[in-house]
Amino acid sequence: MAVTSYALEYSVSQNEANRRLERIDAIQEILATIRGLEAARTAGWGIDHRGSFVGWVLLTGDEPANAEAAAIANAHNDVEIRTGAKHSYAELQAAQRNLSAQLFAAQSAASVGALGNTGEERQAAPGPPSDLEGAGIGAGVAEVVTFLETDMTGNAVRVGIDPGLASEIGPLGTVSELSFEQGAVIIAEMLQDHIEVAFTVADGRGIAPAANFQGGDAITGCTSGFTARKSRPGGFDYGIITAGHCGGDLPTDTAAVTMNGVSLPFVYGWLSPTADAQFHRIPAPDSGSHYILDDFLCRDPASYPTPSCDVTGTEHRAEMQGDYVCHTGKKTKTSCGEVISIDHRLNWSGRPCRDRHGATAVCEDVFVRVHGQRLKGCGGDSGGPFYRGGKAYGITAGATNKYDCTSGNKWVSFSAIKEVEAFLRVQVLTQPVTLNAQ
Repeated sequence: MAVTSYALEYSVSQNEANRRLERIDAIQEILATIRGLEAARTAGWGIDHRGSFVGWVLLTGDEPANAEAAAIANAHNDVEIRTGAKHSYAELQAAQRNLSAQLFAAQSAASVGALGNTGEERQAAPGPPSDLEGAGIGAGVAEVVTFLETDMTGNAVRVGIDPGLASEIGPLGTVSELSFEQGAVIIAEMLQDHIEVAFTVADGRGIAPAANFQGGDAITGCTSGFTARKSRPGGFDYGIITAGHCGGDLPTDTAAVTMNGVSLPFVYGWLSPTADAQFHRIPAPDSGSHYILDDFLCRDPASYPTPSCDVTGTEHRAEMQGDYVCHTGKKTKTSCGEVISIDHRLNWSGRPCRDRHGATAVCEDVFVRVHGQRLKGCGGDSGGPFYRGGKAYGITAGATNKYDCTSGNKWVSFSAIKEVEAFLRVQVLTQPVTLNAQ
C-alpha cells in the first residue's frame, strides 16, 4: 500500500518509490548523527520527497557545518546540510511552549464563562477589528487557536486557527463572521507581541478527534491500535491500545470496549498531555484460547489474501520528521501521507487534555501531524495504527473534517508510540501470545 501511495503522491515509478521508502531509515540515522554534531546550531531537519529525494539538516547562521558533520553529509548523495536559519530548533520550541502557556492561561481565566460570575449579564460585542488592537493575547485569541507546531522548513512556529470558533460575545466578537484570511490577519496582529520568533498563521479549521485480536480492527466507537502488554504483580496483562478520548476524556471514564464479540475491561488511560491513549485488557477465555497477535491491519482485507503485517519494532518521534507513513481506520481503511510535524500541540475545542486528577492541563508539543493528497481520516478511525512497514509509529488522535470519510487531502494527527508506551506503561507486542482458559 505504501509503495503505491507514495508513487502516486510524488509522481515516481513503483521501483523508485520502493527504493526511497527503503532508504528512509538510513537517512534518519544520518540526520540524527549530524544533529548530534551540530546540536547548538540545529534549526530543523527533514526529507524532501518532491523532485529530488534528499534528507537535510538546517543550521543557524551562514557559517559552514563543522568538518565532521560536513564529511558525513558529503559521503551521501541524498543528504545535505543547509545554513541560513535565524532561529535554532531549541529557540522555536521555547517560543512555542511559552505561547502555549499563555494560551492555556487565557483559556483557564475564561473558564468561569464569558459572562463572568453574574450568570445574567451579557457582555457587549466589541467594535470592528481595528478596535481589537492592543487587546493582548486574551481569551478571544485562545479560543480560536486549534494547534501549535514548529515549521522546520520555514524556521517558524505555525499557529493553526479557526475563526469560526470565536464566541459572538467574546473578546473577538464578530470575527467568526470573517473569512479565514481576514481572521488570520487579525490573529497575527494580536500575537505579534507574544511570540519572540518568526511565526505563521495556518488553517486550523475542522480539526476534531476522530472517535483474532490485532491492531486495526474495529472496536466500540473507534479502531484498535496495536496489541501490547502491561506489567502487573506476577506477570503481564495483554490487551489492545486505542485513543484515550474513545468513550470519554476523563481518567474516571472506565467503560469496557467490545472487540470480536469479547468485552475488554478498561485498565488505564485518557486524553493526557502527552498521549491520547488507553489500554484494555483481553481476558482469558472460559474455554479454548485467545490468540493475541503481534499483527495489525495494513491492507484492505477485501483486496489482499494477507491483509495483516507483523510489528517488528517502534519508532522514535525525533526520527519521524519527513517520513512517509500509513494508517488504518475502521471507516477509511488504509491511506498514507508525509509527516509534517513532530511537535504538534493539540488544542481541540471542548476536548482539553487532562492530568491524572481530571483537571484541564496543557497538551504538550509531542503529537505528530501528517498530510497527504490521498490521506483520509474521519470519526471512528481514532486509535487506529500509524506505521511504515512493520514499525509502529503511533495511534490516530484526530483529523480535519471528521464527517467526510471518502475524500483525501486530510491532515491527521497521532500520538507517537513511544509517548503512548511511556504514558500507559505498556510495551507493544512484537511476538504473539496465547491466552488459555483458566
